[in-house]
Amino acid sequence: MGYILHKDPLPGSCPVMTPGTLTLVATPIGNLGDFSPRAAEVLSGADIIACEDTRVTRKLLNLTGTATSARMIAYHDHNGAAMRPWLLDQLADGKAVVLVSDAGTPLISDPGYKLVAACREQDIMVLSVPGPSAVLAALTISGLPTDRFMFAGFLASSAKARRDQISEIEGLRATTIWFETPSRIATSLAKMSEMLGPRPAAVVRELTKLHEEVKCGTLGELAADMKAKRPKGEIVLVVGGKPRGDEEIDDAALNGMLRAELDGQRLRDAVKAVVEATGLPRNRVYRAALALDGDETDTS
Repeated sequence: MGYILHKDPLPGSCPVMTPGTLTLVATPIGNLGDFSPRAAEVLSGADIIACEDTRVTRKLLNLTGTATSARMIAYHDHNGAAMRPWLLDQLADGKAVVLVSDAGTPLISDPGYKLVAACREQDIMVLSVPGPSAVLAALTISGLPTDRFMFAGFLASSAKARRDQISEIEGLRATTIWFETPSRIATSLAKMSEMLGPRPAAVVRELTKLHEEVKCGTLGELAADMKAKRPKGEIVLVVGGKPRGDEEIDDAALNGMLRAELDGQRLRDAVKAVVEATGLPRNRVYRAALALDGDETDTS
């Protein structure tokens, strides 16, 4: 089935550009075919285009043949505090301002939300031209539950901060979505496997581009795969939530399972067997096994 492109606004819809309005415009995350006619029309009619990187946005406009007389200014993490008052003044003066990121939907891991919040405080209208989003695209093709999910942003570069981030979502019964770099993806997956157990996950790479790829498996399996292959490109990591039923395995039940596995097995192998059987986080099982092993040593 095709779609109808309305040249005139639908009844009850907003005009293409409204003076004194901030419009958030989504841009392609890879495939230029995802650039919508409405996005092109809004950008063409803008007075000011606030960009994450003006060079990237100018290239997009050139490649898509989108002509505009708008003034293009940079708006990003480093200059946001200084540029927001100026943009608010322009909006108050009746200028039509468009906010775009380098790729995808604005406000996802960029400072745009502060501008939107400031507009709301000053009763300035904010509109959206929805479109591509790496977060939603990765979630929908991952095969993981979509009824409840959380975008958690970029994983930290430091080991301690990354552990803290993973610890925060350990008990969350919702799918989590992360951005990660190729150089750290294997390490992050391994740490998640250690802390969260063998949860299902998906590594989604180069969305909408020529070499788009989705790898599914447990966190441990994916960690080994990424370490061996050393992937390139932009990566979205999707991780399943805490499995149902974890709370039913209390310390007494866990200790009983470990005692059975420790009978004739090395501690490492016993821990692995229990983790695989229960889906419990490896660090919890490992701590319990160490405690049991120490108690048995003390009494022998």
